[in-house]
Amino acid sequence: MRNTRVISTRLGPVEVMYQPGEKPPVLLFPGGHCSAASDCGGSLYTSAGHGVLAFSRPGYGKTKVGSLHAEEFVPAVTDCCDALGISRTAGAVGVSFGGMQAIHTARSLPGLAPRLFLHSCAPSTLAYPDTRMESLVGPLAFSPAAQGLAWTSVAALVGSEGGLRRMVGTLSNKPISEWWHTWSAEDKRRARELFQTMRSGKGFVNDLQQARPDRAAYRRLIQTHITCPTLVTASRHDAGVSFSHAEDYRDTIPGARLVELASPSHLFWLGPEQAEAQAVVQSFLSEQA
Repeated sequence: MRNTRVISTRLGPVEVMYQPGEKPPVLLFPGGHCSAASDCGGSLYTSAGHGVLAFSRPGYGKTKVGSLHAEEFVPAVTDCCDALGISRTAGAVGVSFGGMQAIHTARSLPGLAPRLFLHSCAPSTLAYPDTRMESLVGPLAFSPAAQGLAWTSVAALVGSEGGLRRMVGTLSNKPISEWWHTWSAEDKRRARELFQTMRSGKGFVNDLQQARPDRAAYRRLIQTHITCPTLVTASRHDAGVSFSHAEDYRDTIPGARLVELASPSHLFWLGPEQAEAQAVVQSFLSEQA
């Protein structure tokens, strides 16, 4: 569990995790079920000397701003940066469901966030979840009333090697027997800690509201208005988010670059394949410097 702090903004209290670096920080927006305390791949940036300012988005962690949509939360992002004396960053980073917030931040604050990074993100123009079953079950299993029990059960499950293997396996469409052995003890520790810090709060239902099919035209409009250099990464082995979302970002965000990763799961920052993701990120940062 990483140390966080709460910053008072014009919209209400916002929880952040700030890790300064030698180079400008990135604004990192974690995915669904995750808060600023969750490890969602910030190491890809800190390894290059950049700081990380991670946010608990509306409905997650100790952020108490109501069920704001991504575009409505942008003023709080500005206020947090002002409070921390951050006038420029290396870019906005979205992971999974956090992509919505990263996109709106890059669009609305081009002077603050000169680049956009989308890692295994959804929804794109396409709706999310990717299957009808997930669309029906997700709002029930991870509703504010039920999510506490769900995540308590998950935390207990991942306490064992077999339980962790099972949970990680659900995030891959590649047989886990083909790659689980490649993960180090540290990779497994970080994955276990991730699952144990996960909570849906009111945030996941709020995310799902913004990912509906009837908002597709709006999402397309926003994506076509992105003007900054954009890097999109995704893996075809990711069972959490379809690769088609990455292709949609590539096709709708002007000049976006899509890089397909070999990661065997949704957790692209873990395992030996993380070196590939790290190299792609650092190359993009160098090119745009």
